[in-house]
Amino acid sequence: MNIRDFEIFKTIAECGSFSRASEKLFIAQPSLSKTIQKLEKKLGVILFDRSNRIFRLTDEGQLVYEKAIAMLQQMNELQLELDDTNTHIRGQLKIGLPQVIGTFFFSKVAKAFTKKYPDVTLEIIEEGGLHVEKLVEKGEVDAAFVVVPAQSRELEEKLIFESPFVACLPKTHPLKDEQQLSLEQLKEENWILFDSSFALSQVILESCRKEHFVPEIAYSTTQWDLLMTLVRDELGVALIPSPLTEMYKEDICVKSISSQYIPWKIGIVVKKNRYKTRALKAFLNIVLDIYSEDQK
Repeated sequence: MNIRDFEIFKTIAECGSFSRASEKLFIAQPSLSKTIQKLEKKLGVILFDRSNRIFRLTDEGQLVYEKAIAMLQQMNELQLELDDTNTHIRGQLKIGLPQVIGTFFFSKVAKAFTKKYPDVTLEIIEEGGLHVEKLVEKGEVDAAFVVVPAQSRELEEKLIFESPFVACLPKTHPLKDEQQLSLEQLKEENWILFDSSFALSQVILESCRKEHFVPEIAYSTTQWDLLMTLVRDELGVALIPSPLTEMYKEDICVKSISSQYIPWKIGIVVKKNRYKTRALKAFLNIVLDIYSEDQK
């Protein structure tokens, strides 16, 4: 029984089949089966339920999976600490970056960081905000930019930027001449939302609940520019963080919201109590320096 056995077991469990794990690991299925059989024999338990067409972990397999995640994280952090004994800052960082946030925030950070620390490679992991939170929590991503407060209690966060949501309407909308709008005025409209994997979507739905209605969702998308185009083409209304509307102000009506203040709060998150390499500390310092200056 070795670390590699647990890495293989974890990959099979997360892929949901031996065939998909075989493709991901570039290891033949018979070899994977032998590894699992050997691990089951050493542990004295059955790890996977193979009794029907549904591939799933047994109760014992679920426990081993949870322990394997913790053990592999500890081994990874041990290697990071050993690699970090050199005073020169170098290495690689994985940064979680939802598309909407990345469009407006990341280039300035990347430019400043790469200029100061050219021997650190930044790998960008582009996923929805809720998913990148999970990746940070599991130790697969070093830090991420997300909407705060974060959903996970396993993360520590630092607010770096705040801006209000605004209502976006087609230019021909009957409310186009209003100075401000309440959400209740839009409750009968077709709504265009960000995909449910985006924390922004949760913020919008909660804001509507505060005004006692559930929006009728006509479209949902992972692309903010497509969302704005759908509004422009009279397919619905949307709530958008104010900075995202700048490029489209000539094509749509943008109205402030009078019935409540809905903040777009952006923060950077890392896993609580996880060892921070010199490279990660340097990255966090660059982020905080840049946005503390922007907020002055």
